[in-house]
Amino acid sequence: MADFDDAPFTIAWEVTRACAYACAHCRADAQPRRDSRELDTGESLAVIDQLAGFGNRPILVLTGGDPLMRRDLFKLARYADQCGLRVSLTPTATALTTAGRMREAREAGVRRVAFSVDAADSATHDVFRGFGGSFQRTIDGIASAAAAGLPLQVNTTVCALNVDELSQLVPQLERWGVVQWSVFFLVPTGRGARISMLSAAEHERVLRWLCDLSQSVVRHQGDRRAAIPARRLPAHRS
Repeated sequence: MADFDDAPFTIAWEVTRACAYACAHCRADAQPRRDSRELDTGESLAVIDQLAGFGNRPILVLTGGDPLMRRDLFKLARYADQCGLRVSLTPTATALTTAGRMREAREAGVRRVAFSVDAADSATHDVFRGFGGSFQRTIDGIASAAAAGLPLQVNTTVCALNVDELSQLVPQLERWGVVQWSVFFLVPTGRGARISMLSAAEHERVLRWLCDLSQSVVRHQGDRRAAIPARRLPAHRS
């Protein structure tokens, strides 16, 4: 077990605020262009040296904004991998998530790629992302990552807009063969301050459902031919 007094287990590094999307819940308040105050390549490599100095080499998540907006991204990933850090990547699903870029990510030492999926279809997901067609671009990016042999993680932010659609996502996750479904609850900062959070009771409802779902997954790991039983999120009772 990792000693968290010695080092964090995971470090999420927002390497840029630049992003082509205007996601409704973005805590980073991303913008179309890179911020002039961002660390340059040399400064970024120096940060990686510091992170590699932790006794227990943490997972380094390169995120943003859209990390693919940095031209030196794969140089940073390669250096972090050479320093012994376990590198993950969370790109925005734009035209930049090509098959070639995903192959380049793997060759640079990226061990996992995470895409954000906030609904099982485009109707709700595209509203979240502030960009029509973003759901299809996400599907395309997932396919590109799979073709490159990159393990897939899916991140989902839960709020009042999509809470009742969570159970519809489960069959998609199973088909994609995700290694982790990372479910977040909305943090009302940045643009996310304009979206309605769940109530305390609704948070509890979702957490209980996730617990039941995780137990179903564990029970079915021994037989990969068996589908995970459909478990609908129970209706909220006021």
